[in-house]
Amino acid sequence: MGERATPEAARVVVSFRSPETDPDGDDGWWVADSEWLQESMTEDRYRRYLRRAHAGPVDVGDEWAEFVNCGCASPEDVILRVEEIDGDAVIGPETSIEVVPRKAVVDAGGETA
Repeated sequence: MGERATPEAARVVVSFRSPETDPDGDDGWWVADSEWLQESMTEDRYRRYLRRAHAGPVDVGDEWAEFVNCGCASPEDVILRVEEIDGDAVIGPETSIEVVPRKAVVDAGGETA
């Protein structure tokens, strides 16, 4: 008898925004819109960190206070928000994490593509 694998999400989409920004507003966007910050958040090591730090049950709308290393010892605070879950609502070691700007989600009317 084989051991059953723990169900987990195939993919989780998280958005990012400034802690000072209204998550549903369309103004006040700042450095979080910049491409270099988004590039840092889409690196394998950052997504691997997110899988480990937030392993376990997850729901759409969950928010996590995090920071991103922007180089030269200058971290940038961000709020990550779970926007979409494909599969079971559990982050596991095989879950793919996609990071998108919250502004793009708001501009698209809540759609993550």
